Amino acid sequence: MNIKVVLEYDGSGFSGWQQQAHGRTVEAELKRALKAITGQDHKVYAAGRTDAGAHAEGQVVSFQTDGRVSPRRLVAALNATLPADVAVLSAEEMPDEFHARYSARWRRYRYRYLDRPSRPALERGRCWQIRGPLDVDAMSQAARALVGRHDWSSYCSASEPANTRVREMRSARVTRHGDVVELELVAEGFLRGLARSIAGALAEVGRGRRPPEWVGEVLSARDRRKAAKTAPAGGLTLMEVIY
Repeated sequence: MNIKVVLEYDGSGFSGWQQQAHGRTVEAELKRALKAITGQDHKVYAAGRTDAGAHAEGQVVSFQTDGRVSPRRLVAALNATLPADVAVLSAEEMPDEFHARYSARWRRYRYRYLDRPSRPALERGRCWQIRGPLDVDAMSQAARALVGRHDWSSYCSASEPANTRVREMRSARVTRHGDVVELELVAEGFLRGLARSIAGALAEVGRGRRPPEWVGEVLSARDRRKAAKTAPAGGLTLMEVIY
């Protein structure tokens, strides 16, 4: 049975999604819970490999089971077994060809800035505090250059293979909600470091340190050295995966 699970998690206490030799990860916690429930090891596939400290409200994972535990029972069993900072929102049986990563068409990420003098208490670890007002109009103008199919070499990690750096950005929007400024990015796939690097560049524009056209100029340069400092991971959340 091919199972699709939707997860939410607070990434503050994790070294990212992907299992590794050292550090607590969401993947490892999910696999540990599945083994406790079924007595079997599982290979799990996620739609996106979130960074250390980044969060998810709509992470999608797929894996194969022997069908002895129904999807409905699996939701309850996983939520009773997983740690408090990970929750299963839904589980359903899917066709065998469904794959959480390779079947996905678009992924939607949100980055949140807090531009007020006082530090956050309730949103601690869920936003990037910037002391001083951000110019949302300038950020929105800069973000328009990101829409379309581009080579993202300037904004992704240097570890990404050069032949995989061309991806389509469907939309890039910046909006204000009181003291919170939100950046929403929808793309077919996000290279390592891409969303946070874009968030860092747009913060430079919002602070008035760079003109709006600079974001597009950096993109065209295809040179990671020209980009701004990467934004902190705590402000980033994987919101939705679209199939």
